[in-house]
Amino acid sequence: MDGIKDLIISELNQITGIDAGKLFDMGLIPANHARNWIVRKKYFEMAKTGRTYFDIKLELSVEYGLSMSMIEKLVYRRPHHLTPKSPTP
Repeated sequence: MDGIKDLIISELNQITGIDAGKLFDMGLIPANHARNWIVRKKYFEMAKTGRTYFDIKLELSVEYGLSMSMIEKLVYRRPHHLTPKSPTP
């Protein structure tokens, strides 16, 4: 995970301009949460370029060490706080 952690820190710095290395060291940002956020963001950016969804998932899978099905879950699953609750009878 160290290689991926360095990649995540670099990506966060490029995207947000924040040096996330200190935040990781202090334990304020879990690496897997940051990775998931980056993968989701990059997926939608890459989709706007007209590439196929399969190619995007494959590239992100290799780059971040995630399975393609995990990337599908990150991208297509609705966040829990936005899922409507079923009415209770």
